Amino acid sequence: MADIMLHTSTNTGFTCISNTFIDDYMKDANGEYVKIYLYLLRCLNREDFDFSISQLADCLDHTEKDVMRAFTYWEKVGLLRLEYSADNELSGICLVDVNDMHSFTSVNYTAPTTAAPASVAAATGAPAVSDKAINNTVPFRPSYSSDQLDAFKENDEVSDLIFATQTYFKRPLSVTDMNTLLFWYDSLHMSVDLIQYLIETSIDEGHSSIHYMDTVARNWADDGITTVAEAIKSSSAHTNAAYTIKRALGIGNRDLVDSELNYIDKWVNVYNFSLDIITEACERTITQTNKPSFKYADTIITSWHNSGVKSLDDIAKLDSEFTKASVAKLSSANRAKAAQANNATAARAKANNKFHNFSQRDYDFEALEKKLLGH
Repeated sequence: MADIMLHTSTNTGFTCISNTFIDDYMKDANGEYVKIYLYLLRCLNREDFDFSISQLADCLDHTEKDVMRAFTYWEKVGLLRLEYSADNELSGICLVDVNDMHSFTSVNYTAPTTAAPASVAAATGAPAVSDKAINNTVPFRPSYSSDQLDAFKENDEVSDLIFATQTYFKRPLSVTDMNTLLFWYDSLHMSVDLIQYLIETSIDEGHSSIHYMDTVARNWADDGITTVAEAIKSSSAHTNAAYTIKRALGIGNRDLVDSELNYIDKWVNVYNFSLDIITEACERTITQTNKPSFKYADTIITSWHNSGVKSLDDIAKLDSEFTKASVAKLSSANRAKAAQANNATAARAKANNKFHNFSQRDYDFEALEKKLLGH
């Protein structure tokens, strides 16, 4: 991927973190997303710095896919804007001033069906969009006018939704809350039941922030989840696998980062391994490394996948075969080593024997005896 122009709507000459970012955005974001955002801020103040996705990924020990996922998240919440060239390559990242967020998020923008040419984008100020943006059906969150809000409230379904949400939050809804709630209903076309399920489960899990709920709602929209049943199925499968693997690796009460979730997705959805097989690999990882290493566990699981493992019995057979091969190899090596040692010992004994350190003579003992007897 080519170098990317990194710029911002403000430039202070030092790395400054807004309190608004800390109070309203950081607490709801994935920790790895926060690291990437902070690194972007730092890069803005490095002169003659050639920024690229691969460079950022290497610096933070991520994959380029992890980095792009973080960019997409921050773009969705409005903290940056991704810019694309005419050939749909990412060419720029504009970090938006957190204190000027209202002017950015108030734009009611939905991804167009075709990419704007670079000349048009330059003339109109609209960034050219990539295929990814074209396929992304989730729009930016609009800011509804007071007249629009009043019109929504006249809808009995929306009115009941607002009342139920205020009951969940145990407080009146703020302007941001109201805009987000109506965004889910009006732009994401989520049903009232699905919205209520989202709010209820988020609060039950300790996530009362509207920003957190908005992220979940957008992810559901990306995944095509439109009913409560689909949300329950998706959440249950993901939560059960993640919880089981975290417990097997001895991970405490923390959220898994994207790179770790990617491993889980590969093990479960690509390799189609059951949780008992994955758990076995995790336990072996702890035994060998004494730490929760997803990378090490992936090495084990990938080797099992390549060997055609389907069950724990298959793993036991592999272990048995490996043990037999190891013993045979060790025995063969020991035999060769012992033979070599015996040969060396014999050679040293022969070299050190004083009776063999002179030239041997041949005698005719019968002739010698006759001579001595005077015959």
